[in-house]
Amino acid sequence: MRAATKDHLLEYIYDDAVKGDPVSVARAIDSYASGTSGMIHLGQGKGILFDQVVAQSGAHRILELGTNFGYSVLRLANILGSQAEIHSVEVDRSLAEAAEAIISYAGLADQITVHRGASQNVLDCFTTPFDLIFIDHFPQNYLPDLLKIEERGLLQEDGTLISDNVVLFEADLKPYLHHLRQSGRYLSSLHQPRPGADGFEVSVRRDERSTNTLI
Repeated sequence: MRAATKDHLLEYIYDDAVKGDPVSVARAIDSYASGTSGMIHLGQGKGILFDQVVAQSGAHRILELGTNFGYSVLRLANILGSQAEIHSVEVDRSLAEAAEAIISYAGLADQITVHRGASQNVLDCFTTPFDLIFIDHFPQNYLPDLLKIEERGLLQEDGTLISDNVVLFEADLKPYLHHLRQSGRYLSSLHQPRPGADGFEVSVRRDERSTNTLI
């Protein structure tokens, strides 16, 4: 099994996917990932659940922390439609460049903005709250970024927070998950495509008077 590389992925997409078709591009990424090692992305299994949660959120203004190759923002744009405004943050310049190329090939360059830099720094640039925030980067950054999101009021009341890889990185994310589930700020639940599989946490923001219960 070959190792995933930016150049190989771009070549694969250009050869296999239909230009201007985000669904086709996302499928090409899935196909490429199935034959490579070292590439972690949302994938088709979690992706179906992810699409359902995103559709139910009705979000219009979206923030993603961890662009990677741009797979998740393609799904976000496809589900939420052309009126959605999507911002994504990536600290790795090479990944950001690849994601921008893939997003452009999918025809979504006008809808999706990739911000380059550390999430803690980029979060300081936003002043308007988001309807939906998707966190999918380094597990050690989940809690510091969430605390900054709370401090700056970047997730609106009743907004949706989706946190990926909470089973895969459960040991590293214990303090983060404890905050989501016990702080009283969210209604929070785990979503998995099947028992034992990796999953993502869905947390709906409530005001501080709300009582947090698992749903």
